[in-house]
Amino acid sequence: MKRILNLEGAINLRELGGYPTKDGTTIKYNKLLRSGDISNLTGKSLAYLKKYGLKYIVDFRSNDEQRNWADTTSDFYKIYSDPVYPLKGNGDKLAGILNRNSYNYLGMIYQSVVLDAHGQQAYKLFFDLLLHNDQPNTSLLFHCAAGKDRTGIGALLILKALGVDDETITKDYLLTNLMYESDHEIDRILNDKSGNQSVNQMNMTAADLESITSVFDAIEHYYGTFENYLDKALDIDADKLAKLKAIYTTNDDN
Repeated sequence: MKRILNLEGAINLRELGGYPTKDGTTIKYNKLLRSGDISNLTGKSLAYLKKYGLKYIVDFRSNDEQRNWADTTSDFYKIYSDPVYPLKGNGDKLAGILNRNSYNYLGMIYQSVVLDAHGQQAYKLFFDLLLHNDQPNTSLLFHCAAGKDRTGIGALLILKALGVDDETITKDYLLTNLMYESDHEIDRILNDKSGNQSVNQMNMTAADLESITSVFDAIEHYYGTFENYLDKALDIDADKLAKLKAIYTTNDDN
């Protein structure tokens, strides 16, 4: 199955199925999609997503972004507003203590997000919805504007929770750069003059290895292990983690 889904009216839409895990399983196909803006989905694209089994959409964008570029609606899925921003500010403080200017622009932002109380609440809701997506032939799509930063962090968190190794997670994140090169609509949509300029800058900054690995460093520094972060920050204990793996992974090689 294709990793990159070039659907009309979508930016950076990608399938997360097929990645191997450390448990010897693989991520199920037709369960998880990551994306950027989906405000211009066409009828043809909607037909594809209906057949795909789309039931849940999680929108990480700010309230202003959601108003200005509202997701395309349909009767076969429900949209959940789950803004990652604005942060409360404690994440910036914790990231600053950890970094002391040792990380780049995106790295500092990413660390702030995963350490911030509001950012954690946003991804807690994301994981709650992932747990609800437990029926056969149903799928969940999560997205922001570019499908790189807020979505990239969401992808990192769920893929790592499911047991995908760090190298594979990083490669999935870096696929965004390929999408930036091939989709010229990204620049037009994400650099709207009336939009938040800080978000515009973040959206148009290329994905890089240091930014994504900075998240691993922040979690390890403040939580010791990723499993502890899941439990303490996102309320995903061992039982919920086992349920997530049952929903999204399979031993079937087909």
